[in-house]
Amino acid sequence: MQRFRQFILFGLIFILSACSSTLWLSDTEIANTISEPARLKIKNYKAGQFIVHGRERYDNLGSDLNIYLEGDGLAWVSRREPSRDPTPDDPIGLRLAAIDPAPNVIWLARPCQYTFPTESPRCKPYYWTNGRFAPEIVDAIDQAITAAKLSAKATKIHLIGYSGGGGLAVLIAAQRNDVVSVRTVAGNIDHPAFTSLHRVTPMSQSLDPASVARRINMIPQWHFFGADDKVVPKLIGESYIRKAGESSCLHMHVVPNVSHDKGWELLWPRLLQETNRAMITKDCSRPLQ
Repeated sequence: MQRFRQFILFGLIFILSACSSTLWLSDTEIANTISEPARLKIKNYKAGQFIVHGRERYDNLGSDLNIYLEGDGLAWVSRREPSRDPTPDDPIGLRLAAIDPAPNVIWLARPCQYTFPTESPRCKPYYWTNGRFAPEIVDAIDQAITAAKLSAKATKIHLIGYSGGGGLAVLIAAQRNDVVSVRTVAGNIDHPAFTSLHRVTPMSQSLDPASVARRINMIPQWHFFGADDKVVPKLIGESYIRKAGESSCLHMHVVPNVSHDKGWELLWPRLLQETNRAMITKDCSRPLQ
């Protein structure tokens, strides 16, 4: 019994110390612990009046480039008070990028994340609240993608967006001719439907991803939603699909036992493999297993 008590006590100390060490890590240190084992190295891009923070790995120059776009991060501290810094506490998009075994992978944070105010003096709460999909935000990410594509010597790019990054992926795909696939995870790909659902102020100064859905409906797309997601539920995807019109290239999947930010990391290797296999067949209509 004494040994059992000692074992339990040791276990509790270990768990508490691990939690304590995580709590004391800065946002950048957390990102480092995720990206370093995957050999994703820091690269910042000057894009318009913003700095776009990125992490990248290029092992086979000239191959296709997988580009991950981070979510909105810490946009609000309460229903009425915007955050002063939108850097995410837990960058889910980066976690997904770190799992991807593709030879050429880059993850891009949103403008104003992981940067100091002196680096991006234009940053203000508008750009992670009402203007989170403002034209200048979309253009900044687009410019960073162009620079990354040049570094990777790639000709084709695959966009993968988490949460708000999913909306950016759709908007960017609509203004480029080198995007060969779009995958979104818990993606806010129809923000009018999103704000209506949550009864919050419409993002009137933001571009609407769903408004370009029909324009890109022949690009292979997979939109994944968690069955337990109360933030961006499946009805957001359903609204987008309706507006996109008839196309065998559009796929929406509701994944059981997954919420907005829990469960994706465990399932992503399988989802990534299955969507990659579907693209190899060049058959838009092929369903996932």
